[in-house]
Amino acid sequence: MRVFPVPALAVFVLAAFFVSAPCALAATPDPATPEPLLQHAAPSGAPGIAQAGALSAAPAAGEQKSGVQAEPGETPPPFILRPKRPPQPARPDLTYATRPAPKSFRELPWGVSLEQAKASLGLVAVTSPKPLPGTFQRPGELLKLGQADVRTVAYYFPRGQFAGAGIMFEGEANFFLIKDHLIELYGPGRQVGDRYGWTWESVNIDLRMKSGAGELRYTYEPPAKK
Repeated sequence: MRVFPVPALAVFVLAAFFVSAPCALAATPDPATPEPLLQHAAPSGAPGIAQAGALSAAPAAGEQKSGVQAEPGETPPPFILRPKRPPQPARPDLTYATRPAPKSFRELPWGVSLEQAKASLGLVAVTSPKPLPGTFQRPGELLKLGQADVRTVAYYFPRGQFAGAGIMFEGEANFFLIKDHLIELYGPGRQVGDRYGWTWESVNIDLRMKSGAGELRYTYEPPAKK
């Protein structure tokens, strides 16, 4: 009889089988009493195929489920406060001019009545090239503002009280001369679009230029009564 050599791997498998399942080899089932197939697959007290599947799906003792979870009794991380910023210097309010507002325009106080203005300055109504209600001029007006040359100077009395003035001029040279003159008087203003101006609680100065023609307007609004 010829003996075939047994591979080493087969010997190892057989040895492992005998060690792990001695009861299954020792007990011979009775053919007359059929038993479920699962009972032959595992010895008494060992889990069957269905039980093994359930156990393999459940996490082992001490093993966490998917995701980060705190174990019983574990202290959560403390709340971290953002570091305190050092005190910052207060930002300047650029809404208002830094210097006091003018209380008058060419020696005429804001809010003065039309009768008083006529008596002190000899104002006359504007009628040329067409009448302008509430608009007046002073005969012999000095057509200069600082070093700039201006064309016209108008005084506005919309409700019988002095509430504004307007100056017309031409050329960029006069625009910058007027702007520099006002900055010397009231400090830097604000640029908003094509306008450059100064703002106070009751007085506004607005300087602008378009297509070579410039305009400077003063507007006065009496403070609201408290």
